Amino acid sequence: MTVYIGFDLETTGVSSFRDVPVSFGFVEHLHSANGTVARSESGFVNPGRAIPAGASAIHGITDAMVCDAPVLKDAVEEIAQRLTSIWSTGGVIVGMNVSYDLTMIDSLCQRLATATLEQRGAVGPVLDILILDRHFDKWRKGGRKLTDLCLHYGVTLVGAHSALEDADASLNVWEAIQVKYPEIREIPISTINDTSRAWYQEWLASFSTYLEKKGEGPINTGRYEWPIHQDL
Repeated sequence: MTVYIGFDLETTGVSSFRDVPVSFGFVEHLHSANGTVARSESGFVNPGRAIPAGASAIHGITDAMVCDAPVLKDAVEEIAQRLTSIWSTGGVIVGMNVSYDLTMIDSLCQRLATATLEQRGAVGPVLDILILDRHFDKWRKGGRKLTDLCLHYGVTLVGAHSALEDADASLNVWEAIQVKYPEIREIPISTINDTSRAWYQEWLASFSTYLEKKGEGPINTGRYEWPIHQDL
């Protein structure tokens, strides 16, 4: 049976290549006749820098809350090992715009002079609920933030911008998407990254064209790499 693990980071900012995590969350749903139990793993990260007030205003994590947490290098190593372990045992990482989180960890592995995710073993299957939602409900109007997807798919999000709660909500949305669009189950897990990459690149090219028509520059080619972007 394939194991799906929700994954999320809360961070110091919006750049996968410049910012760093301040917390992380992994969630697995264990289904049985008695119901569903969530098995989770989470923690704070001492980023080694001041957390900007704007970031704290979003996720509620302050410098005081992370001062005794594992230092950045140790935390990144723990997260990278956990991701590698999930993939090496056939598990699937599920998240919301999860390429942002995976790119940040991979970028930090490089910056901290440790093995990247790919160097630790093949980057395994990734399911991004944002990519899936855009593909299967392409013309739906309105926002597509995690809170929007939760509302659309009938998922309760208790604490938005908590790494653990967001990881859990992403997993719940994924389970709801499977019910609404059962054809997703026909795609072999072994090819889901190739399929998702194609869907993502199709959307990104269209969005880049839209930006250029507005007089803005095209999207950086490194963004087309997926699920880990390149800083080109």
